Amino acid sequence: MKKGTVTRMAILRTALDLASQQGLNCLTIGNLAKARGMSKSGVYAHFQSKQKLQLDLLQYAQLVFNERVIRPTRHLEHPIERLISICEHWYQWNHRFSGGCFFIGAVVGFDDIGGAIENELKIQQQTWGDHLKQCAQQAINLGLFKPDLDLDYFVYQINSLYLGVCWFDWLAPETAKAHYQRALAELLQSYKQ
Repeated sequence: MKKGTVTRMAILRTALDLASQQGLNCLTIGNLAKARGMSKSGVYAHFQSKQKLQLDLLQYAQLVFNERVIRPTRHLEHPIERLISICEHWYQWNHRFSGGCFFIGAVVGFDDIGGAIENELKIQQQTWGDHLKQCAQQAINLGLFKPDLDLDYFVYQINSLYLGVCWFDWLAPETAKAHYQRALAELLQSYKQ
């Protein structure tokens, strides 16, 4: 990689952690430059505007999410095992940053604002939901899940469990993971043939 690309990726890594703490809407070239120990002009040279920085960070965060949550589960052919593994990696994703799940903060920060950032977030979250639906559909096709499973409701339930464990991690971290795993197992069991 070229030096400029290496520097840009290092800036984005810092930006991802910083945005997990403060929110994507609070991320600026100035506070990112300070966190990296760089000049504002040095960061600006890589992104040219706050919105470009935020959009680039969303795309970078999606790449990191895919690498840490989806890719480690691709080798699993059994769709229910894959769903369990996806949810475990998703849980771990929430703990990789000092401020918690980047995407939750970004969605909350940009809800109903409109524009390119909100559009990108919606596309990313719809793509994530589609991935979960594909796993569930494979389980239906193999006769592992009930054929009348409502895929949209399934994604709603899986996301609700994740949001619940993120909240419970803050409130009662000693029991959050066990509750999450139990709730997930019960949910998946309820859909089995």
